[in-house]
Amino acid sequence: MSRFDDSPKVSTNTFMERRGVRKVDEIVGEAGCLWRETPMHDVGIDGQIEYVDNEGRATGRLVAVQIKAGPSYFASRTDGFVRFKPHAKHRNYWASFPIPVVVVLYHPDEDLAIWVDARHQLRANLDADLKVSEGNRLSADTVIDILSLDGDLPVIGFDPTALLEEMLDQTNGPHGTSQSFFDLFFHGLTDLGNCLYFGMDLFDEIMREKDVHLEHQDEVLSWGQADYDFLDRYVSFLLAHDLVRLDFDNLRRSAEDGMVGIFLAPLTHKGRALVKSADSLDSDFFPSVRGGYRVLAQERWVRILFRDSGVRLLHIEQFKEAFRRHLKL
Repeated sequence: MSRFDDSPKVSTNTFMERRGVRKVDEIVGEAGCLWRETPMHDVGIDGQIEYVDNEGRATGRLVAVQIKAGPSYFASRTDGFVRFKPHAKHRNYWASFPIPVVVVLYHPDEDLAIWVDARHQLRANLDADLKVSEGNRLSADTVIDILSLDGDLPVIGFDPTALLEEMLDQTNGPHGTSQSFFDLFFHGLTDLGNCLYFGMDLFDEIMREKDVHLEHQDEVLSWGQADYDFLDRYVSFLLAHDLVRLDFDNLRRSAEDGMVGIFLAPLTHKGRALVKSADSLDSDFFPSVRGGYRVLAQERWVRILFRDSGVRLLHIEQFKEAFRRHLKL
């Protein structure tokens, strides 16, 4: 036996995996964005894509990517979909990841790369296989779609006066109790102005307060599709200008169920700077009523209503007792 027979062997999978990584790197580069490969401690994320705007500025908007390359991953093709079964160790990891996780499957013989929002699918059903549509082809155009999984792509720069003006201009209509992005933002401030609350109840409460205190007396206090579209645009505005930190995927899931999502999210540095700028203007406009107390940028009290006829409370008490007995067995 030759002394070289015990030399380390390189698996063909190693070269296959590198082909997949190079393919993703190539496509992301064509999109004018950055591919950042995980250099060490890869435990289920091969790298990240970062959005670069049209003027070449990096934005900090990231999406995590796991790449699987080889014909074997396409063995279960059915009706335009490829089924991919993640390892158990990756399911919770991807579902709880703080940014979107995209799985890319690459077939080198067909030069075909397809992708799926793995985090979104696993949050819906942690035990199910991922269904990857063959129509979701990875290309320079779809890289931008992938980066938009966490909301509208960010706008670079910060001009608080221009932002406040845009917030005033964006409304849900000309009626007496109409609202603007400005209304939703400043009425939604809570936690000493450090967090922002959003929900359908806030929209409804502002509308009713305007009707009573401003004496608009609209004949009908109701909302329609235009109002839902307005709320969607408001959330997109918050994300595009990086004013809050929130789980956009959770809001997507609410929208898919036909509901308006709810969040209580911390303001970003830009969000706090916007509040500070508006607060300063408030002080300039109304110096005599300040007295050191914030008016425009004060917090709103947010309360979760618990309504229970007693059935839930009694059941929780019964469960606690049953669990204590179980522990003693």
